[in-house]
Amino acid sequence: MTADSVHLRPLQEMDLERIRTWRNHPEVRRFMYTQHAISADEHHGWFQRARNDPDRHLMIVERQFCDAASEPFGFVNLHVVDTHARRAVWGFYLAPEAPRGSGRALGEAALVHAFATLKLHKLCGEALASNDRSIRFHQRLGFEQEARLRDHHFDGRTYHDVIGFGLLAADWQPRQGATTP
Repeated sequence: MTADSVHLRPLQEMDLERIRTWRNHPEVRRFMYTQHAISADEHHGWFQRARNDPDRHLMIVERQFCDAASEPFGFVNLHVVDTHARRAVWGFYLAPEAPRGSGRALGEAALVHAFATLKLHKLCGEALASNDRSIRFHQRLGFEQEARLRDHHFDGRTYHDVIGFGLLAADWQPRQGATTP
């Protein structure tokens, strides 16, 4: 999957059941802070709150085909937590059936949106320390590990360490062939 065949669009109400199904898939859910199955009412309530927050950017990631058809394969949530410092945190997940290479395409599209569109200075992410795949994913996208938060997340049974990541616009831009402003 190439980056130029991928685009982001705002999450719409018609997408809610699809992304709730993705989010509730056991292979997605097991790496989330909230590990219970999300109900339709809970999901709808989250969407109503989030869509009215101007600092939240909820996006569907789609693969665009030559015939103008598109296929959703992922979800990205960018939350600007400090507008003055232009700092945001992100969360994301793929459709369980997304083809190989989809994660990279999702990440690259989200970073373009974060740094080129939203003009962020820094994007932060977190991963459970047991989620090797997410840790490698962040590293491949250029994120630096900035923290290891010991026993930071309690899932109801066990405490888990959390790895904190950060990516600065100044570190991302050279990877895009751009110059730092």
